[in-house]
Amino acid sequence: MTKEASKNLDVFGKVITALATDAAMEVEGISLLNAKRSKGAVSAYFLPNERVVVDMFIAISSRCAVPTVVATLQEKVKNQIESATKYNVQSVNVQVMNVEVEQ
Repeated sequence: MTKEASKNLDVFGKVITALATDAAMEVEGISLLNAKRSKGAVSAYFLPNERVVVDMFIAISSRCAVPTVVATLQEKVKNQIESATKYNVQSVNVQVMNVEVEQ
């Protein structure tokens, strides 16, 4: 890979990470984990044929149904990235790292 191509992927990675983060902020009941705890709450990986994989590490409210919220998050992230970029989302992998108990 050329230096220019690597630089472009870095820029695209930051854009996709920002889009996924913005989409996640729209989903009620979740929060992205602090970058210090998880080495980045959102990561993007590029595949051949303009495809991308997104990994997300989240905390979820105990008052939420985990499968429903995760499915909503995955759909929002996919739609946000595909509508704003040329990339197709291969998968959005969501790991629930913490359940926050609300009183």
